[in-house]
Amino acid sequence: MLIVNRRKKHGVDFREVWYAEEKCGLDGIILYRGAKRPIGKVLREVRTLITDLTQSEEEIVAKCQKDCRYQIRRAARENITAYFKVGKEITEQDITDFCGFFVEFWKSKGMEEETYEKYKEEIETYAKEGVFGITRANKDGEALVYHTYIVGDTFVRSYQSASQFRGEHVNARTVSIANRYLHKADMMYFKEMGKTVYDWGGAGLREEVKNITEFKESFGGEELWYYDCEEVVGLKAEAVKGIINLIGVLTDD
Repeated sequence: MLIVNRRKKHGVDFREVWYAEEKCGLDGIILYRGAKRPIGKVLREVRTLITDLTQSEEEIVAKCQKDCRYQIRRAARENITAYFKVGKEITEQDITDFCGFFVEFWKSKGMEEETYEKYKEEIETYAKEGVFGITRANKDGEALVYHTYIVGDTFVRSYQSASQFRGEHVNARTVSIANRYLHKADMMYFKEMGKTVYDWGGAGLREEVKNITEFKESFGGEELWYYDCEEVVGLKAEAVKGIINLIGVLTDD
């Protein structure tokens, strides 16, 4: 179980609890992410894929589909390299660079633009708690792909992924190779750190995410279902939650 204190407003703690099997026993407004069983109010049931990092590198790669394995091997010939930062290694500049990259990626996909400040604040919260990871694949010094992770004692959970198709020498196939190679490199990096579970961060069955899910499935992970839930504990927390339900937002203290 990983507990992240997101913020405190009006005297109420807002917490995230990852991979809980039981209630955390704390007060406040608590969002359970990836709970093994329903806790409090179930917000949604989530399908994901899990890669067992206790396997050897050869066993992990062998479970990948044929083209996935080919692209991972191809990365060396494409001069693609990987970089990793976790926890206190992450600097303010690392966060700034990723957030700018991610927002541009979001816009390039034609999706509704989210504010730079929102992503930056969220990542700063995780980084401050020492539970965040940022990885990057470069080609000839140019960033092609970023991945971010929630990092627990035994698990890592894929949180965000962003790719850019920039530069005349970069094509979609090269970016695909970089993305697959980075996932494999990430798994080996976290395995070396002693993590045992690599969670692909969801693998939905809706038509609009079909391509993303098929990409993740090409790595041969095992299907797992869990729950995102909410628990409101304490009279003050119940009052604040009532205000949120009524007006949708809270003003700062």
